Amino acid sequence: MDLFRDWYANVTANWHEAFHDESFRRYFPPNFIVCVIVYYMVIYFLNQNSGRPGIIINDPVYIYLTPHDFSAGIFFFTYSATLLIIIYILHYPFLLQRALMAFVAVFLVRALCIHLVPLSPSPGIIPLVDPVTDTLGHEGRIMNDLFFSGHVSDIATFYLLCRPIKLKRYLLLCMAMVGILLVWQRVHYTIDVLAAPAFSYICFWFFVEKDFIWKPFLKKPQFGRSRDHSLAE
Repeated sequence: MDLFRDWYANVTANWHEAFHDESFRRYFPPNFIVCVIVYYMVIYFLNQNSGRPGIIINDPVYIYLTPHDFSAGIFFFTYSATLLIIIYILHYPFLLQRALMAFVAVFLVRALCIHLVPLSPSPGIIPLVDPVTDTLGHEGRIMNDLFFSGHVSDIATFYLLCRPIKLKRYLLLCMAMVGILLVWQRVHYTIDVLAAPAFSYICFWFFVEKDFIWKPFLKKPQFGRSRDHSLAE
């Protein structure tokens, strides 16, 4: 209970400080809204695109893996990583401001790649059961959102955003396990999983590390834990 109280007190203080910054107060709410809108726009596109024929890849890794339903394991690793990064990033409102744009970029780049690289799933696919995405965006009906993996790219972005070494190690484990289980279940091809971290890093570099979008608008951090977040540490 004391741990939760300390966490809550720190988060409250950091957000109180952040909203004293006029530029943050002006840009954060629309930034958050844009992220949500883009997410649902991409889901709408994927649903509309779900009947589009594509190429079936003869993935050599499939030879060594008999398909099984690992939906529960994928759910655990995905959402334990999600919960931990939420708990972490709430300490850093200014980092979250930039991270939202990184996720917008990942959503849009992934939609573009799915459009430009039309793939169909393996005939041996076992559909992934994810009650969260099925509820939020009816993603359970989408089967051909293959190149590149949304699960892996999200966790890769989580990994890039945080700096505590223990958390980074756990997120790396989650990313590896989710990637392996998605391929094993035939939900994704190997190339979908391997390409995802590269696209995540490009979006992270542009919107978080270099901060090309918000740097001209948000004041340079001077003090306070909400702003004191060096990605190099």
